[in-house]
Amino acid sequence: MDKAATFEKLEKIHNLPTLPQVITRLSAAVKDPNSDARRVAKIIEDDPSMMARILKVVNSAFYGAAEPVNSVQDAVARMGFVAVNNIALSTSVFSAFGKKGQTDFNREEFWRHAISVGIAANVLYGRSRKHLTGRYQKDLLHLCGLLHDIGKIVLEQFMHEEFIASIQASQARNIPLYQAELEVMGLDHTEIGAWLAKKWNLSDAVAAVTRWHHDPSKGPKEVMDLLNICHISNYICNLEKLGNGGDCTAPTFLHAVWKQLGLAVQDIADIVDEVKEESKQSEILLAFL
Repeated sequence: MDKAATFEKLEKIHNLPTLPQVITRLSAAVKDPNSDARRVAKIIEDDPSMMARILKVVNSAFYGAAEPVNSVQDAVARMGFVAVNNIALSTSVFSAFGKKGQTDFNREEFWRHAISVGIAANVLYGRSRKHLTGRYQKDLLHLCGLLHDIGKIVLEQFMHEEFIASIQASQARNIPLYQAELEVMGLDHTEIGAWLAKKWNLSDAVAAVTRWHHDPSKGPKEVMDLLNICHISNYICNLEKLGNGGDCTAPTFLHAVWKQLGLAVQDIADIVDEVKEESKQSEILLAFL
């Protein structure tokens, strides 16, 4: 199958998950300079399920609230519009696809990998911040980690046979999964992820991460730091088997990226320990899995 045929098949999907209407309203409110915390909170409170998920995440160890956050308006006031919007988006994405796939692909382990990449991205950001030109919030780093491989879920759900064939080819030949996907389907999960990001009107930064996390040098220069962080985070989580995104071999590791972040290879062990500890302590895992 070639790229055109694959995209043609995907464009014909009638039951492709969409984000809830509340996300559209919330995103519009966040962009409106006249919005205040009460207005943003009211939008979230109109969806009790989302309100409960956001409060659970905001009060998790991952966000380290000094005191309990008991209302959405408090969450908005403390964390800011964009942060709460990103958290809402994170919870909605997981709900859109869920953790139940077919028996030959473990979605729960997939999401565990994705969340671990978000945690690793925060750890790496903290360690390399003085070498970066950009500044990123915890919620954005987490969101990018959660969504970096979202194209795999689309393939697993709607092009299941081809996706599983790609995993099998990757395993049999010991090649990266994205390379096997290219051979089987004419494109890989990064292109599908970028396609979905566009359909969902996600930010340019998130779309760039879905598309270029395997090859950051080809991505937009304005988010190069973010791409580099997600590239290394994905590599470390695959190498240490923190969850399982379907990759039978660790993706390509670009030493130049590691150097740009101002890190030494011997730092990997300490970073892995920190990521594992953060994962244990963080209730964010329970919020999604």
